[in-house]
Amino acid sequence: MSETPEILSKKESTRIYTLFYSFFLIPFMIAIFGAVFFLLFRFITFETDDASALLNQVKIGSASKRWQSAFELSKVFNNPDKIPTDISFKNQMVSSYNHAIHDDPLVRAYLALAMGVTQDNFYATVLVDGLNDENRESRLAAVQAVGMIGTSAASPKLKELVQDSNFPQERLASTIALGLIGDEESIPLLRELLEDEEPNIQWDAAIGLAKMGDSTGAFIIESLMDRHYLSAFPQVDESEKNQAILIAIEVASFLKNDRLENKLISLAESDENLKIRDAAMKTLESAYNRVL
Repeated sequence: MSETPEILSKKESTRIYTLFYSFFLIPFMIAIFGAVFFLLFRFITFETDDASALLNQVKIGSASKRWQSAFELSKVFNNPDKIPTDISFKNQMVSSYNHAIHDDPLVRAYLALAMGVTQDNFYATVLVDGLNDENRESRLAAVQAVGMIGTSAASPKLKELVQDSNFPQERLASTIALGLIGDEESIPLLRELLEDEEPNIQWDAAIGLAKMGDSTGAFIIESLMDRHYLSAFPQVDESEKNQAILIAIEVASFLKNDRLENKLISLAESDENLKIRDAAMKTLESAYNRVL
């Protein structure tokens, strides 16, 4: 028995509705819910790059929000255009750092790094005080910060930490900071550190000396440009080897040394990494007046 036109019409309507529901309405609703979820997620996780707003969160935010905002400040300040220069903001930074001594150590540590990134000597005094923190993390951050600022007032305490600290990471950070500060009174200690039991400390002592024009550690700089030497340290991966070589090439420009010049020529002519070859050629040209 054939179906009547009325029954056929109802079936066609049902089919069209099913198609509409399956291929348009459900995907549309999924898209809407997805967009709402995405916007809600962005709202919840939104982080401002306004320094004043972040500092305000450090002062009044929840426990987790305070250290996160301090961390964000240290990142934001990597852009010099984002660093406030008004005295009011600077005083608030110092005040927040001082009050953070009773807070989560991460807050004080990230505030120290944020002040260090500015390279503003305004923060030098309070950061030198931070070198005496009992908490190792906040003390280590202060060490790194005074190095970035380059305040020679920190040198006596840094020397003490290099010689007396029981933490290799703190001794290394203090060695790096002394090299960055470039105080000539630190040269005798840095020379002693060329024979330290920690290779990292030897390397950074040599780099610090080279930046001050002292060639005592030139033999270590030469070694750092040798892949065979670096291969003796299995914990150093390929990217770290490349970075070490690039740093050695950079500091070689501070020293007029025949052995370093020969090493630079070798790297420029045959190193497997094109970036290293280019850096070596540029250093030879600019510092040694040698064009390959």
